[in-house]
Amino acid sequence: MIENLLDRVGNWNPQLLRELKGRLTPKNMVIAASISAVGQIFLYLLFQSRLISAHHSLGGRNRYCTGSLRGYHYRRLPECIPHGTQSSEINSSLWSLDFFTTLTIIGIIGLFVVGIYLLIDDLAREEKRGTLNFIRLSPQNSRNILLGKLLGVPALVYLAILLFIPLHFGLGIASRIPPHLILAFYGIVTVSCFFFYSAALLFALTCTGLGGLQAWLGSGMVFGFLLILSINSLENHIPFTVSPFDWLAIFYPGYLLPYLVAHTPNDLGLVDYLHVKELGNLTWFELNLWENAVTAFAFTLVNYGLGIFVLWNGLDRRFHNRSISPLSKGESYWLSSSIVFVLIGFAIQNNGYYGDPTENIFENFLVVLILQLLLFCGLIAALTPHRKTLQTWSRYRHQTTKQNLLWDLMWGEKSPATLAIALNVVSASIIFLTAIALVPLNNYRLHLAIGLIVSDGVILLYASLAQWLLLQKTKQRVAFAIASVTILLVLLPIAVSVLRIPFSGNNSLSIIDTTLLSIVSAFPVLLGDEYARFTTLFSLIGQSIAIAAINVQMTRQLNHLGESDVKALLSENSRSRKQLSGVS
Repeated sequence: MIENLLDRVGNWNPQLLRELKGRLTPKNMVIAASISAVGQIFLYLLFQSRLISAHHSLGGRNRYCTGSLRGYHYRRLPECIPHGTQSSEINSSLWSLDFFTTLTIIGIIGLFVVGIYLLIDDLAREEKRGTLNFIRLSPQNSRNILLGKLLGVPALVYLAILLFIPLHFGLGIASRIPPHLILAFYGIVTVSCFFFYSAALLFALTCTGLGGLQAWLGSGMVFGFLLILSINSLENHIPFTVSPFDWLAIFYPGYLLPYLVAHTPNDLGLVDYLHVKELGNLTWFELNLWENAVTAFAFTLVNYGLGIFVLWNGLDRRFHNRSISPLSKGESYWLSSSIVFVLIGFAIQNNGYYGDPTENIFENFLVVLILQLLLFCGLIAALTPHRKTLQTWSRYRHQTTKQNLLWDLMWGEKSPATLAIALNVVSASIIFLTAIALVPLNNYRLHLAIGLIVSDGVILLYASLAQWLLLQKTKQRVAFAIASVTILLVLLPIAVSVLRIPFSGNNSLSIIDTTLLSIVSAFPVLLGDEYARFTTLFSLIGQSIAIAAINVQMTRQLNHLGESDVKALLSENSRSRKQLSGVS
């Protein structure tokens, strides 16, 4: 029976069969099952000790007792009502809910982090041994190969999680969570896992050359993301801040746990985590999609679906051609505009916790500007071609394409990315300016418009600088490009915060410093520096001069690279003859 099943798997996806045979050995399966069993036993004993403590808290107060709540705020605990002679009555539903939530968070972190590490490490090893090239030459479709990797490499992780499910599902039922909600949550976690694993595959195919650090870096970033949101959701009820950062929190599947908690019979004042009513403060374009579980789950699935679509397009492009960008210029135009549109939707919401509504929306728009700057740094990294690609394009462009230069710069795969980044900036800025005009921002409109213009200039400066550095002959050009943009993006804001303090009361020095810093960083304007409005014009002039100078120099280098080897050799011979004739 097992052999017939493996034959069917092999007929459907040979790569999956290869991965399963290499990993699902009896020894590996026993180890995975043992780790899962030991983890469940440890957690059960931990929670059982809390239950025993509640049994013996007769006359006192304990979380798992059933009496009336006493105390203040989060320290409110129920009184322990006698149940028999030597024990108190226990709220077993709350105990099961706590156990259920703990298993959920541990399972999500373990599933994502360990699986991502295994996927990135596997592709890095295959690339190092050269076996990935043989896989590329196979007649299989690239998507089938990558799907086989995604399903097969973390097979032992899937086995360990599957052994968690009976206990987890049973605890959910014991907590009186409706079974359909538990199954819907499992579906969200599955889609989320597919999203993160797809991102891990693309990261492994794109960020090569990091050696053994590649897998640690990828899994570490995801671990930090999940850990921060998990702790935030447990301590502050939900992982949301009622700002554009809320869009990032949607990619944490644990944010949907409050919908499961709300259906339990426990007092929501006692369940001092994952409070569902706080989700009512979250809106998107003033639409309260989080009013019920159906619309919340649907919106989450739409975001995951669009993300998976983008990731698999990148995987399909990158798998067979390592020199090509994972994102085409045409795809970047709608992607950047869509992301800015979604972020603005989360920015147009009033922070219900404190402050003036207009000021809160203004602060949210500043967050969008910062996230937009980070987005375009990612687009610069994804779209900017390297020296060899540009050399080939410059030499053979007239032979390989019949389109004019402008069309090639806008849509061509191997042409410089500066114009494409500029078009992305224009499309995103149109959406941003439209929102500024329509949203009630009162006196903040001018400040936001100035911040947007300066930020756009900074992005174009970064794009020009990165493209010029990647055109150089040095072997460390990638490191130089990353370091240069990072210094301008990260270290300059630190310098801004330091230089905003007047030195010896000399305000002219602060004006000069702010002007120079605004050329390469939008943060003086975004932070509302007192000299920002006066220095904006000088900043834009400085940015324009710097961008023009870099692009003129880059054009000269591209023309030089475009000369054929024969032409360069003939020019060298001609110069040599002239020198010899001059000597004679």
